Amino acid sequence: MTNFKLQTSNSKRHSPLRFVVWSLELTAVALSLAASLAVSACSAKPSGPPAIEIDRTACSHCGMLISEPLYAAAYQAAGAEARVFDDIQCLREAARTESGPLTFWFHDANDQGWIDGGAAMFVASPEIRSPMGGGLIAYRDRAGADRAAQQYKGRVIQSVSDLLSDKKGES
Repeated sequence: MTNFKLQTSNSKRHSPLRFVVWSLELTAVALSLAASLAVSACSAKPSGPPAIEIDRTACSHCGMLISEPLYAAAYQAAGAEARVFDDIQCLREAARTESGPLTFWFHDANDQGWIDGGAAMFVASPEIRSPMGGGLIAYRDRAGADRAAQQYKGRVIQSVSDLLSDKKGES
């Protein structure tokens, strides 16, 4: 039996030192990437309506505990935590002091699910007994808002921007 030795060229041979250096470089790149992802994940604010624990979450404006989801609302400024409110009136007063764009959410008076603020309409009436006396409820559709305006002898406010600029009924 004859033994054959495999001939390899020196150009294809890798020294153990070169492998260690390459491994360290790869590890450094991976750690740098992981650190970048961790920092951006920690600094990112969640988007979407915030969770509200009934009778445990306080209004960001007046401090009252939110006990009636029907009237609860929220907004979020870019890069900030969402703020929650027990009454749409509290949200309106707080939002008027903010600068920059805000994302809004309201609870639909029909099903109490969250409504994106861009789709919300409001009914204002002194007959609506909201927690802070704001007399405001939100709807996701015009038909629901029209029925409520008739029921409460109130009026429909078409949008969030109209809600924020509205002066009727304020003391």
